[in-house]
Amino acid sequence: MRLYIEKKDLEHLLENKSEYIENNITWDTIFAAVSFLLSALTANYDSFFMIPSIIIKYFFIVIGVLYLFKIGKEFMTKKYNYENLINDINNLDLVAHRHSLVIIKNKDKYLLYDDERWQCKLFINYKTKDENNETAIKEALEKDLQLDTSTINCEFVTSRTQEKYSVSHNENRIYNHNLYSITLSKLPAYMKKDNFVINNKHYYWMTMDEMLSDSNIKEKNLEVVYFVKDSIS
Repeated sequence: MRLYIEKKDLEHLLENKSEYIENNITWDTIFAAVSFLLSALTANYDSFFMIPSIIIKYFFIVIGVLYLFKIGKEFMTKKYNYENLINDINNLDLVAHRHSLVIIKNKDKYLLYDDERWQCKLFINYKTKDENNETAIKEALEKDLQLDTSTINCEFVTSRTQEKYSVSHNENRIYNHNLYSITLSKLPAYMKKDNFVINNKHYYWMTMDEMLSDSNIKEKNLEVVYFVKDSIS
């Protein structure tokens, strides 16, 4: 998974976390503190000027206790490690949505569906899974289009991160699109029509020229159409 992060945001994060990254408490530090305290408890000190030896001993014991307490407190509270840093970096990611574009092509036509929220014909798409994404795509197609997964071949083509206008959010957002090419060993009869409805969703077969001539698609999803056009012949 690729991240889209502003350099200044990453620098700011590392600057703020440098204290935790550089001062991890290790067991050898704790051992050194305990050793110092034990030495202070067992050592014999001579009087120094007018200061009695017992006062000097108590002084070093107190220092040892305070040092051990300080290390113990840092050990309990400063548990900032590799995983914490990775999570913080991931949280800087500016990508709003990670989608997998699922391209089903029949001769020179591509399968699109009518998206109610966008009020536009879009390529089939699903949220990208961090693991087993291709398997998830096949299972989704089996459910949505009533396909047999054994007839589905799913091939990753490329990935692109781009900024585009979000109709549903009324603002520009950054999207990451993984592009997958789907080939079906057997096209069901109902999918051979120019358009069809299945599971209450309306699907259309459209050529690339038809998409580029559609004013609504051009207004709302032109960047994605060009992405597919450039990537899949």
